[in-house]
Amino acid sequence: MIRVAGTVLLLLIAEANGHCQSSPVELGVQVTGVHLHKIDITPVGIGARLFLNFTERAAVDAEVTRYSGEASALVGLKSGFRWNRFGAFGKARMGLWHLTRNHFAMDLGGVLEFYPSRRTAIRIDAGDTILFYGPGPLGTVHNFQPGLGVSYRF
Repeated sequence: MIRVAGTVLLLLIAEANGHCQSSPVELGVQVTGVHLHKIDITPVGIGARLFLNFTERAAVDAEVTRYSGEASALVGLKSGFRWNRFGAFGKARMGLWHLTRNHFAMDLGGVLEFYPSRRTAIRIDAGDTILFYGPGPLGTVHNFQPGLGVSYRF
């Protein structure tokens, strides 16, 4: 099963390389914060990102972030427009947030990118991180989450 998944991933990257003028794979680091207003904490975290650019307009966007006492892992799609030095995208990702236990999460928002060189990108995120705490007084909660990141294109 792992071989099949690896083969599919390599084929997707090869396909992306043929259709995408920019590099198909990007790795990055980021700093982000979020105000979890229902539980009244505002963690700041540092994380890593992986992008698989399938075309100039679409990419898989994966992120893992470590906060003090919390962690999140999200994966989804980023789609939009890319010009010579700038890009504007929408994003829709889902995954898990670990607070005292795991909670399903969604992140919907926008992304602005600046390309200082052919191989680098600076990314500004603004999103609505939706946490599903489950039944009870917290329920489903929307939280603003800004972020700033830098990535390198291979």
